[in-house]
Amino acid sequence: MDTALARQCILFHGLSNQEAEQVLALGAEKTYRQGDTLTVQGSPADKVFTIVEGMVEIALNTREGERTLLYLGPGQMVGEISLIDGGPHSANARAVHNPTRVLVFDRSRLLDFCESHPHIGYILMRNIAADLAFKIRHHNLSTI
Repeated sequence: MDTALARQCILFHGLSNQEAEQVLALGAEKTYRQGDTLTVQGSPADKVFTIVEGMVEIALNTREGERTLLYLGPGQMVGEISLIDGGPHSANARAVHNPTRVLVFDRSRLLDFCESHPHIGYILMRNIAADLAFKIRHHNLSTI
C-alpha cells in the first residue's frame, strides 16, 4: 500500500511517516467488488477495515428488514466499534463500488501493537474516536 494514499485515511492522521509505515505493516490490502460483504451484523469481529477507495454501505437488520444507516468512503473505518469493545459487529457492511479497496487489520494484532507502542496507540485510538464522533454526528443530523 502506498504510504501517501494511506495517509489520507483518518486512522493515520498525526502519525509520522515512520509511524504510519509501522501501522501499515500490520494490515493487508484487500479488494471487494460491488455487493461483497465486509461484516455481518451479530457475527464475531476480529477485523477492522480502513477504506482506501470506493464506498461501503452500513446497514442495520430491523424488524421491518434491512435499513441503510449511512455510506462510508475513503479514509473512514468499518468495524471500529468491535475493535474497541470486543463485541460482535453492530451492523452489516457491504461494498457498493467496483472496486472497493480497504486495509484490513487483525483486531488482536492491532491492539497488541497499541499496547506495545503507547504513543502511536494513543494517536490511533484518538483517530478512531474522531471517526466514531463523525458517524454519530452524521446520524444525529439525519434524524432531525
